[in-house]
Amino acid sequence: MTTASTTDQDRTPEPVYAVLIHGWGGSPHSWDPVVWPKDWHVLEYTLPGHAERFDDGPWTIRSASEDLARYIETHVPAGHPALLIAHSMGGQLSLWMNANRPDLVAGEVVIDPAYGGDDSAEDVAQSVSTLSALRADAYGTMREFIKGAFSPYLGQEARQAIVDDIPRTNPKALADYFESEYLDDDSFGLKRDSRPMMARRTRPVLGIYRTEERGDFERENDPDSVPVEISVWGSDHGHFLHMEEPERFAGEVIAWADRIGSLDRIGVPDGIGSSVLVG
Repeated sequence: MTTASTTDQDRTPEPVYAVLIHGWGGSPHSWDPVVWPKDWHVLEYTLPGHAERFDDGPWTIRSASEDLARYIETHVPAGHPALLIAHSMGGQLSLWMNANRPDLVAGEVVIDPAYGGDDSAEDVAQSVSTLSALRADAYGTMREFIKGAFSPYLGQEARQAIVDDIPRTNPKALADYFESEYLDDDSFGLKRDSRPMMARRTRPVLGIYRTEERGDFERENDPDSVPVEISVWGSDHGHFLHMEEPERFAGEVIAWADRIGSLDRIGVPDGIGSSVLVG
């Protein structure tokens, strides 16, 4: 009598649920340039106070993170942890989820996330000044802010999409979120506050950064037990890495999702590479 064995090729791949989390003053349109595998279930989360959720509140990192958890519980079947893919301030939400709701997280991709900020007295004073400017003129302050976030890699269409998202965001939400990120008692955007939150991670992390310094902070402060990979694109890139080179970005994320072992092997769309620069 023989017993049939099941090979990896015979198994039906587990469905992949990816939740995309845009950044401060953005919208799900920021993911438009990125092509994902056709067999992925891709869900685009919208932050309260942004786009079609202009009047939804409150506007703090904790409340938004709890809102994200409810979104995942509603849209992702039980028993299928989601791959969180987060840009900028969205990275604070994905970090909060990894630390507080790991039951909902398969892995976490952060793109130049809004934590690990400099925490000198001068830097804190600058954040206080920025908050005052946001309270006085949120849209004007945001337009000035994003000028420094662009790079030659970012095309005109992508730049216009980013600019167009600003007035689609509630101006009070812009200020409230900034305060919650860096200045509230429970904020964790500055280095001294990021470290204890990062130490609570239990799910794998892929960090996509512009500089080695930022990548090193990620690597050094995540627990040794957590698989962490860092991709450094170079300081000539800007803040919107996923919009600057969307094929490269998708290729790195897909290849990493395959490697972490929590997701079965999946196909890669034609034209997408899979090289990852791991520091």
